Parts: sequence; structure tokens; C-alpha cells
Amino acid sequence: MRFLLIAALLVAQDAASPAIDVSQLTVSPPALVCEIDMNQLKGELRRLSWSPDARNIHLQTAEPGAAPHDYIVTVMDGVISLAFGEPEWAAGYWAMKSDLGAPGLPSLRLDVQQDNRRTRPTPFTGGTANGGAYTPDVRNPVDAFESEVTLRLLGVMIGSWLNGAPMAGETFGWGPAGSGAIVFVGRGDRMTLMDQEARRKVIGTIKGAWMPAWSSDGKHLAFLQKSGKKRYRLMTAAVGRATI
Repeated sequence: MRFLLIAALLVAQDAASPAIDVSQLTVSPPALVCEIDMNQLKGELRRLSWSPDARNIHLQTAEPGAAPHDYIVTVMDGVISLAFGEPEWAAGYWAMKSDLGAPGLPSLRLDVQQDNRRTRPTPFTGGTANGGAYTPDVRNPVDAFESEVTLRLLGVMIGSWLNGAPMAGETFGWGPAGSGAIVFVGRGDRMTLMDQEARRKVIGTIKGAWMPAWSSDGKHLAFLQKSGKKRYRLMTAAVGRATI
């Protein structure tokens, strides 16, 4: 069985899809797969991967000083099962999803920009806010620094982290190999599709998406939505082609 799964993954990756024009795509209203309670699943969510046949979704969590925890969700019925280690197909999918280069199109790559800048000390409320001169806060006399990492594709911002460690695949996921398409969380937390011609399609029915993932067959999107303290919804949506 293990070798069959590996073979299926390799076939899915090697069978390059034609270029996708996202303006010709339709996306169904999102459907709930299951509720995820992080009080039951240990650690913090770190990975979301599609199986080659799009029937299962792998979730991985991590916590300091411990090995990752792996879970398999059956898309049809939303059942969450503990996995003994990360499946090979999940590791392969995640490597593709989170890579800086588009699968099958190595010339199409995300640009990484890091800005380190000095920030001014916080003024007293009686300073410039009330028309007076800028008055440094004597409790914080030293300038602070902040670091921002930004990912862009074809000039469009795909993700940004301020004073935090960037996590690959957190804000984006590549489409099928050779398609030149990507799904990412854009302005206003709206999930957005973009192709290699920089055409964009904002999915108005989906807001607050996190860790978006595009299935290898191009027919499904998966993502997480925060629903409460340490609680998430795992959602999917069907991708089709517009008919004229």
C-alpha cells in the first residue's frame, strides 16, 4: 500500500497541468469538513496537505520540545484519525505547496524581501498628539527595531510577517504542477486565486482563510478558519470552469 501511495503521488506531480486562467474558474460556497479543537489535538497547527486522490487531508501540529503530531481527516465524513508519522504523500505535497518556486515552472518564483527599520520611542500623550513637540518616553529612551518579511509574486503581495518567523505555506499554496496558478490570502483576509499572467480572482464567499491548499487535481481548495479560542473549522470548496 505504501508503494502504491508513493507512486500515485509521483504520477500526480509529474503529470503537468495546462496553464490555468483563473478568470475562467468558478469556486463553490465553502463546505465544512470538521471542527478542530486544539485542546484535543496537541500543539499548534503547522501543516495542511491534500492526498493525491483528494479524499484525505493531513494535518500536522507541533509543540516546543516534542515531535510533531500527525492526523488524517477523511474529507467525505470529517473523521479525524491519529497517524503514526507524516505520510510520504503529505510530505511531498507540503514540499510542493510551500516552495518558493511554482511546481513545474521553476522560472515562476516568489520574491522574498526583508526590511529592518528603526522605530521611534513612544511619545508621551502630551507630545505631538496635542500639538506639542515630540517628547521621548524616558521609560523607553532607546529606539526599537522591527523586521518585516514580505513575499510577492509578479509584484503582488502574497504574505507578510512583522517581527515574527515566516512560516512556509501559511498564506499561500501553489496550484497543480505546470498550471502557474496560486491561491493566497489577500487584502481583507479574502482568499484569492492568481495565475502566471497576474490575473486575479477574489473569492467573495471566503473570508478569514488560513493555510490555503489547492489539491493536485486542481478541483478542490482546502483552508482553515478560526472559530474560537483554540478552535478551527476545516473547510473545502470545489473549483470548476465557467461555462459560456
